[in-house]
Amino acid sequence: MPQNRNERLAADFADMLTIQDRPYLSWIATKGELPYAQEYLLTIKLRTYVLSLIRGRYTVGAVDRCTVRVTLWDSYPATEPYVKMLDIPPVFHPNWYSKSTYSPSVPWRPDTSLKEYIKEMLRTLRYDPEPIETERPANYKALDWYIRRKNDDSLFPCDRTELTENNAEETAAAEKAVLSLGEVIDSWQAGGRRADE
Repeated sequence: MPQNRNERLAADFADMLTIQDRPYLSWIATKGELPYAQEYLLTIKLRTYVLSLIRGRYTVGAVDRCTVRVTLWDSYPATEPYVKMLDIPPVFHPNWYSKSTYSPSVPWRPDTSLKEYIKEMLRTLRYDPEPIETERPANYKALDWYIRRKNDDSLFPCDRTELTENNAEETAAAEKAVLSLGEVIDSWQAGGRRADE
């Protein structure tokens, strides 16, 4: 396990490259100098359920894409990542508060990699049965809805996409693409000049 915060952030960044540009996920680092990313913006391409207000009535429906921000506070890895869904309507799931923040079933452990934490969060969005919190749910209405329907194989899991990872060649290509994007963002923030000029 890395000994300091920057080592941990760099290890997490390298690990995250193995799940970059997958059929189910792409991401950009939005805070921190690479490879010391402190925030990620995830585009998730998995079917999940949301609760919408339609004609004065709440209805559960499906969406195939959502955006999530993952923030690694200064106290990370001692404290867990902060995960917030940015879409409206919010996801409707026992592990997600109605205000769109994620609540994992398993207490955070500092030796858990960011990639594994995110993959567990993705499993909740698919309504895989294992990570669904039934003892201390973040959303009791979603838990009640799920329990009444949990034996319906047409509903759960709501997406069967495998959470595969990149091979070494794909990971190297992902790293090159992510670092190139970082240079473009740095140039834009510097007023059109490269950051090293």
